[in-house]
Amino acid sequence: MRLDMPRQGLTAVAMLVVLGVSATVAAHHANSAYDRTRTISVTGVVTRWQFINPHAGIWLDVTDDEGNVVEWSGEFSSVQDLYRHYSWNKNTFQPGDVITIQGNPDRREGHFSMWTSLVVMPDGSEVDVRNLPE
Repeated sequence: MRLDMPRQGLTAVAMLVVLGVSATVAAHHANSAYDRTRTISVTGVVTRWQFINPHAGIWLDVTDDEGNVVEWSGEFSSVQDLYRHYSWNKNTFQPGDVITIQGNPDRREGHFSMWTSLVVMPDGSEVDVRNLPE
């Protein structure tokens, strides 16, 4: 009986660790901050391009219909995916580039961000960052 006690304790601890990690990973990849039922697009001037994990990000100054400049951000997948599939890197976007991003908007009122699915590059070419290139 005494031999089972340490094994049971070790099993319980291992299960708690696995459950804790699983819950964190599932919560992180749910993208629950974004409304996956809607797609929007904005065009603006790049102010910052952050090519770091866990997700790359871009910030744009977008002029709204009233002439006000609003800062928008777009979140992307990992840098490994962006580099491997599209050859993107820390120099892909530069401040001053004019681009369009399309994606699922933030659910929260007053938050100008999106989970990006498509980018219209400065040269006019389109990159669908949600589908792997053929």
